[in-house]
Amino acid sequence: MRQALGAARLVPVADSWQLFSDDAAEQRTFADLAATLALPFAAAGPKNRNRSVRRIATPHGVYFLKVFTRTQWKNRLVFATTAPRARDDAERERRVTEALRAAGHFVPRPVAQGRDGPTSYYLCAALPGRSLLECLRERIDPVLLRGVATHCGQTLAAGFWLPDLSAEHVFVDDEGDQYLLDLHNGRVAPAGPAPAWLLRRVLRHCRRSVRDVAVPAQPALQFAVRLLRAAGCGAASRRRLLAAQAPWATATRYDAPGKSSAYADRNPTRHARELELLHAVWPGRAGESVLDLPCGAGRLLPVLRALDHRVVQADGALAMLQEARRRHDAIAPAVCADARAFPFGDRAVDGVVMFRFLHHLPNDAADLAIGEACRVARRFVVVSFFHPCSLHHLQRRVRGWFGAPPTRFARSLGALRRRFARHGFTLHAQRAQTPFVRDLWLASFVRTLAQPGPSA
Repeated sequence: MRQALGAARLVPVADSWQLFSDDAAEQRTFADLAATLALPFAAAGPKNRNRSVRRIATPHGVYFLKVFTRTQWKNRLVFATTAPRARDDAERERRVTEALRAAGHFVPRPVAQGRDGPTSYYLCAALPGRSLLECLRERIDPVLLRGVATHCGQTLAAGFWLPDLSAEHVFVDDEGDQYLLDLHNGRVAPAGPAPAWLLRRVLRHCRRSVRDVAVPAQPALQFAVRLLRAAGCGAASRRRLLAAQAPWATATRYDAPGKSSAYADRNPTRHARELELLHAVWPGRAGESVLDLPCGAGRLLPVLRALDHRVVQADGALAMLQEARRRHDAIAPAVCADARAFPFGDRAVDGVVMFRFLHHLPNDAADLAIGEACRVARRFVVVSFFHPCSLHHLQRRVRGWFGAPPTRFARSLGALRRRFARHGFTLHAQRAQTPFVRDLWLASFVRTLAQPGPSA
């Protein structure tokens, strides 16, 4: 009886469920919320705190069900005071969608909307084509980028303020038509130049969405300029917005002539101090294999070889790998690779070192790199990072208050320990360079349950 009662509580009872489709098959399939939630589905993208997306495949088409577990108070305030008025995320997405469709834009077709207590639901049909991000992974097409930038900018200038626009939220079909999605944070305003706060957010989302794609600096800048111009942004405002942007990529800037050599030769005194910290936390054993990613110009290679390690070098910039080979007679195996998607199998090496790298990445990208390092490392991972409790970090924060773009990111040792713990690693040792004045820290982590395997 207790099990039966527990099962009964799992059956949702909808406060409301409204269908917007005249199609008989869709009306039967999505007759009510309970029937819709009972359909087989696959997760469409990562779940966040308040939203998840289900991909539902049916004999008559593919659909996406957005589930908003609750509407945040700040969203409720925005939805109540800006157009189109709505009481929750699902209703806001439907109303923004309807406004865009009425203006002739291609957006996902609304199928149903519902609510169950604080949770709201929005069901729409799948879009044709592929996302811009998928297209860029296949090939950097400047013509496509120009078309998307113009289309998105004109949409913003037409009064459709879509702050979540990014390479993941623009779809392109075989005919070249462009579709927009993820509209629940959108609003409808009078036509005219888009406000600076909106343009800053769109550029930030676009930059973050292509972090795993090596978009060259020139096409990235051209995309940003074209989008701003199409959105009605004047020349002076464009210069200010572009100057405040963080780099779209960290590795590609080293491909500029002389950049990799200049990086390798800078500040030898600081480098010597940092190597002392590395020796203090190093958990490696003689004979173990170590992946140095990103290796830069190979400055750790002599140190790792002196510790009797077999070294594999990897970096996202080909120029850096070439510089490392030019500078060191002892050539290590080298791979051009992204630190957020290691091209190595699980536990392929004994250890991974990521030195002077994590502070270049926002936390979500840094978490990807940490996860990849833990996956590939059989026994240990060593990282350097910038600590938020330091005079140097405070100086950067103050510059940020006056509009300086964020180019360095900090996180505490406790946050790193929790992140590594998720992957089965515990803290082995940590050292800081003048704690709470300078921001550089080093930490080593070892796998809690190390499983023996063949050495790479």
